[in-house]
Amino acid sequence: MKVKFLAAIVFLAPLLTYVWQNSSPVQVRFLEWQYPVSQAILLLATLLVGVVMGLLLSHAWRNKAKMKQKKADKVAKKQKKADAKLSKQQVQEPSNPVKAAETNSSSNLEPEAKIESDDSFNS
Repeated sequence: MKVKFLAAIVFLAPLLTYVWQNSSPVQVRFLEWQYPVSQAILLLATLLVGVVMGLLLSHAWRNKAKMKQKKADKVAKKQKKADAKLSKQQVQEPSNPVKAAETNSSSNLEPEAKIESDDSFNS
């Protein structure tokens, strides 16, 4: 906090000296308007406009970064839900693949056995 205050004083001291020494009136022309104004006031107004524009742009950039972060968080949350759902499905499936293969192969053999027994019966 003290560093910012000291930096502001170091920056403002020469600026105020310049403003004090250049207080003569100047003619400001914009489009059809002509207005005499002190050079010091013109300089301070220009500084003020620059600071305000800088703050507005900084705020807009921060908001843009926040929106990107929210979007990324939303995508991560969806991905986490999908991963949880997938792991839940994997838990429900048989964990022993050999046992699952035996179950599938024995069910495939039963119809063939019936066909063979039916053929032998007809002969």
